Amino acid sequence: MRIEGTDHGLTDKRLTEYFLRQKAARERSVPREESPDIPSVITVSRQFGAGGRSVTSILRDRLGPTWDIWDRELIDAVAMRAEVRREMVQAMDERHQDWLGQMVQNVFGGGGMDTQAFRRHLAEVLLALAQQGRKIIVGRGANFVLPDALNVRLEADLGFRIKATMERLGLTRDAATTAVRRADRERADFTRGLFEKDIRDTSAYDLILRTDSLGYETSAEVILTAARRYFAAPSP
Repeated sequence: MRIEGTDHGLTDKRLTEYFLRQKAARERSVPREESPDIPSVITVSRQFGAGGRSVTSILRDRLGPTWDIWDRELIDAVAMRAEVRREMVQAMDERHQDWLGQMVQNVFGGGGMDTQAFRRHLAEVLLALAQQGRKIIVGRGANFVLPDALNVRLEADLGFRIKATMERLGLTRDAATTAVRRADRERADFTRGLFEKDIRDTSAYDLILRTDSLGYETSAEVILTAARRYFAAPSP
């Protein structure tokens, strides 16, 4: 499902019908008595400068205090599980490395971590969070590990993202342009290198929202409406 602007926005009724069809399709593919519970998890893939932090913060407030956002916290969780220093995981986090070889980060001391180990530990952390439920997980290709979550992609026009980055980080236009393009490239390379997936593949998401058209508040409200239908959760 792709939502690019208010003119193409779906009403509550159409959202409800869509997620009921999705649920029915899953039930047809798995015997009812064996059908697993759907984890109440929302993954948010986002283009740099598209307002991922703002949208997820608004969404968490709307969902209520029992929901948590996991963004940079994933770095600490993976480091703890892998028993390596945080800096080592941070060096690999959503950045392109030599994915065809062993990525050994000895510069940080305490040993290294290769792609396979990083992917395994990241997947274990994501699956553990899904078991707990009520999580908003930002980036890190989580939608490819948790296909039964409500998987959302936030996008915006390049000019909008450059301007937002200038304002948020206090950068010149040239510096902001470089930062946006570099982040786009690194996140795409990260997903391709770790999961052999294209971050821009529209079939990997339940919702694709244009924050430059919808705004942050409306984007969060659309995700909230979708989540209530998808997880059959009562209004907070």
